Amino acid sequence: MIKSLTKGRSALMHIPFASFRSRLTAGAALLGCLLAAYSLLPATAAARANSVQNLSKSISYNGKTYAVKYVAVDLTDPYLRVKPVTAEDGIGHVEDFSSMMARNHAVAGVNGAFFDSYEKDDSRRYPNGLLVSSGEPVHSGINSSFLVLPDKTAALATLKTSQDVTVLHSGASPYTFTAWGVNKYYGESVIDQVVWYTRDFGTRVDFPNTTKVVIREHRITEITQAGVTIPEDGYVCMVGNSTNNKTYIVPSLHIGDTINIKPTYTDSDTGVSGPLGAIDAAVGAGPRLLKDGAVDIDFARDGFTDPKITTQANGRSFVGIDASGRMVIGTMSSATIRDMAQVLLKLGLTDAMNLDGGASSALYANGSVLTAPGRLLSNAWIVEKSDTPQIQIAVNGSFVHEFRGYLQHETTMVPLRGILERIGAEFAWNGDTRTLTVAYNSNQLTLHPGDSTMLHNGRGVALPEAPTIVDGHIYLPLRTVTEALGAQIAWDPELYRASLAIP
Repeated sequence: MIKSLTKGRSALMHIPFASFRSRLTAGAALLGCLLAAYSLLPATAAARANSVQNLSKSISYNGKTYAVKYVAVDLTDPYLRVKPVTAEDGIGHVEDFSSMMARNHAVAGVNGAFFDSYEKDDSRRYPNGLLVSSGEPVHSGINSSFLVLPDKTAALATLKTSQDVTVLHSGASPYTFTAWGVNKYYGESVIDQVVWYTRDFGTRVDFPNTTKVVIREHRITEITQAGVTIPEDGYVCMVGNSTNNKTYIVPSLHIGDTINIKPTYTDSDTGVSGPLGAIDAAVGAGPRLLKDGAVDIDFARDGFTDPKITTQANGRSFVGIDASGRMVIGTMSSATIRDMAQVLLKLGLTDAMNLDGGASSALYANGSVLTAPGRLLSNAWIVEKSDTPQIQIAVNGSFVHEFRGYLQHETTMVPLRGILERIGAEFAWNGDTRTLTVAYNSNQLTLHPGDSTMLHNGRGVALPEAPTIVDGHIYLPLRTVTEALGAQIAWDPELYRASLAIP
């Protein structure tokens, strides 16, 4: 069940971003007062020391002893972020597990969703489960899933995702359709398929007998039957050549049309639906093992009939939640699914889900492979750690998944684009003059990377840090720039989140 995104968290606190850390060092008495009020820096320092713990235990059940290797992760540590990753060459390909961990700078990881491991074509070993990263679908699926929510809590749910597409053509009514999935391929014989492809899939879409629609910056730039490159700043929508698609969908698409896609989820356990952005990360596998401190196994509900899952003992992998709310990932010596559930109860987990197992079972923590898989893997569920605290950003209640802010010399630097898009501001980048202009309500801002002076309606305003470009995105000092747009800023020290209210 997907819980409230703010349940159990403290109220937001208004504090000045640029100066609160320097004020902590003013004196011992002041330090004690501020720590009691904000509980920010000491909690962060402690989390860095023990927020990822690799452990092992032998647990006896029903006359057998099981060796369990596991990693407990404090999700509230602002230096950590959980997400699924796929093979370096894209979805459908496979990669060595240790290489996958090193390439993604993981501090912990476990094998993830089931995949077509016996497919002879090693470019078509597709995952069979849901993968969500930063509120966006990496791979669609309908199965039991483990979720990490924006409030840094975890949950189990059975999710179905969909991608609702709206086409805006000048002089015509909006046309809507639903994509079947994201980064999947249903086979050449399935001519009615409509699939959305991102760079997570790879660099190209070359499937025959389909129409490829290239979208960049939400606009259609190409429509062709030939293979196409997936743009880094966009998507490809592949439409099968069925009579229905050729009659309705393809004629409604034109070069220059605006395309908007709305990923959504439905929780089969509760019937609740909402934007996929309500979920920060997810991995789908199953079956579910535990829920609310009790065994909760239903093979029919979770869609499993294979004896390797339903009755046989095998090497196992799992992900779950313990009584303190930590995420726990791990592997176990050969066990049936039912015995594994009982062992995890003894381990102290309250909720848990089975992951791909057998030769896929793999576990990594703090620089070491604790369980080595017997095959290359298509995907994994990892914990990455940054050098500085990652600052969450929410704008008028909308969580900015795709970017995180960071601290630079006591100043909070944030990605401006994610904020501007959510308030509908106009902005433009001139690469020749390296000038960013922003227009919102009666405010006009002009900024230059490397220049610590901003023009606000023609008046120079000093910035605590100059704008900087990171991975192609401009980061700006949060308070000075957003307050110039009329923002009020609230700070949540538990979530390390800046919430902006911009009228």
